[in-house]
Amino acid sequence: MALTPSQLDKLPEPMVQLMSELQDEIISDICRRIKKTNLLTPTAEWQLVKANQLTLSSREVKRLIAQKLKISEKAVKELYTDAVKTAIREDEKIYKFAMADGVLSGDYREKLTNYTRSVAFSNALKKGLKNTNGLMRNLTNSAAAAANRQLSDALDLAYLEVASGAFTPQEAQFKAVKKLGADGIKCVNYKSGRTDQLDVAVRRAIVTGIGKTCGDLQLGLAAEMDCQLVEVSSHLGARPSHAEWQGQIYSLVKGHPKYPYFYDATGYGTGDGLCGWNCRHSFFPYFEGISKPANEPEFSRSENERVYRDTQKQRAYERAIRKSKRELAALDGARSVENDPAAKARYDGEFARKSSILKRQEARLSEHLKATGLLPDNSRVRVDGFGRSVSQKAVHAAKKYTANRVNIRSSGNERPNYSVNKSFLNSHKFEQQFDGLFKPWLDKKVCKYARFSADWNDQKESETLFAIPTNYFLKVSRFDKKHYRASDDGVGEWLFSKENEFILVHNHPNNTPLSLSDIMALNDVHKMKTVISVGHNGKACVVSVGSGRRFSGNDRGFVERAFTRNINKYGQTDEAIQAFCKEVGWKYGKYV
Repeated sequence: MALTPSQLDKLPEPMVQLMSELQDEIISDICRRIKKTNLLTPTAEWQLVKANQLTLSSREVKRLIAQKLKISEKAVKELYTDAVKTAIREDEKIYKFAMADGVLSGDYREKLTNYTRSVAFSNALKKGLKNTNGLMRNLTNSAAAAANRQLSDALDLAYLEVASGAFTPQEAQFKAVKKLGADGIKCVNYKSGRTDQLDVAVRRAIVTGIGKTCGDLQLGLAAEMDCQLVEVSSHLGARPSHAEWQGQIYSLVKGHPKYPYFYDATGYGTGDGLCGWNCRHSFFPYFEGISKPANEPEFSRSENERVYRDTQKQRAYERAIRKSKRELAALDGARSVENDPAAKARYDGEFARKSSILKRQEARLSEHLKATGLLPDNSRVRVDGFGRSVSQKAVHAAKKYTANRVNIRSSGNERPNYSVNKSFLNSHKFEQQFDGLFKPWLDKKVCKYARFSADWNDQKESETLFAIPTNYFLKVSRFDKKHYRASDDGVGEWLFSKENEFILVHNHPNNTPLSLSDIMALNDVHKMKTVISVGHNGKACVVSVGSGRRFSGNDRGFVERAFTRNINKYGQTDEAIQAFCKEVGWKYGKYV
């Protein structure tokens, strides 16, 4: 049999580890540059300082990338060679069996023996290597540009924050380090406007490149051997579009009376088809009379969809864990070089809080795996820079943080009051906030679930989110979170999974208007038309894209900077949200 789904899934691990190391070294370098910068310099001098820092950072990033590329190109070659040998060796066994059984003439033996020595084979392998190495080089070059851009944006924002008087230099540095640790190096831009971490992009590039190269070489051998049929592998948890054609037999020649045409049925050669983006399927020769279908799924379509959903949820948990580990690695690096006691205490406090979040995330992943029977994949939660030392510090910090929280509650020093103003929540004045937002029936529904979201979280810090379809006949869906962070619990994936247009309604226990997470979700999730928050005091905040545009690629950062700029100027107020909407061309309040 050709490469198995498990083999394809494990192929990128050495490369992903290399790119993860590169990403964390770049982040560490950026954080060092921020720590060295005097944020109180006058504007002209600031520009010189910034230019100097960017030059130094660019030079260092290019050095790191050049160093890794020498290793990575060698690693890619080894991965390709091993994968191709495995795929062709398995196919050779089938062809030899066909010759032994008399289905194939013995005259094909020489062709089979000489195929891997042929010019066509060599050229196909070189082409696959060249394409993937070129993609790897593009990814790392993109990482250099992204790193420089992120440093420039971080320095600019920190300078503006200090110059405005809203933040001290230490506070601005603290925010910049936190943000860079959370974001990582996002260097891959897609037409949808979404970006991927460097290690995620590398995993996709390796699986896709090797799968396609192996497939092309297998098809070349099939042509040499005059093989007209192939069988496609199958695996539980395949994406729904691939489940349509997995585990079946196809003809490599059009017009076969019994079997569908391979290319049309599987989409081979396209990004979304067999051996396309992140595809773990493969195929191998099939001879009627001597071959028996070996890959016909032994599970139902509904079972496959269930495992697929469970696996996607596992990936969301794993992404959240990697994000937290990157943040902790960045915080640990920053606090290790911090000399100011007050600033160091702040880094320590944030490190402890993030450590507690990480432990909760790991516990949720463990519970999910136990409930679904899925196996853990440690390679997907590994982050270079978060080694044994940082891990042990995080465990200790999380325990101490939890103990302190218990002591605070037992001493009566509870966290802020999250009680709901029920008299206002049930008043006509509360309902008037939603009059004329949409169509009358939708206004009533939005008001109803805004009231629910606050009422259900009375006396709690938790939030409840409702996705209300703009189609009258579709059901409202609910999503609960104990402590809402934009991606800690994979809420981003939940929003992106919605198939129909909807309005997002949720409560804010601390009575603040919309957050940056809410705004970025509205920008990124095209099916979301409006986002609404309602405080426990009953005050609603409504923002929609309206006739404005959504921002993607490099422009996406403009939204974040505009929001931050106005929050710094006006504080967490409706005035800040209104000023932000005016700047980006969105609608505040009334939708129509």
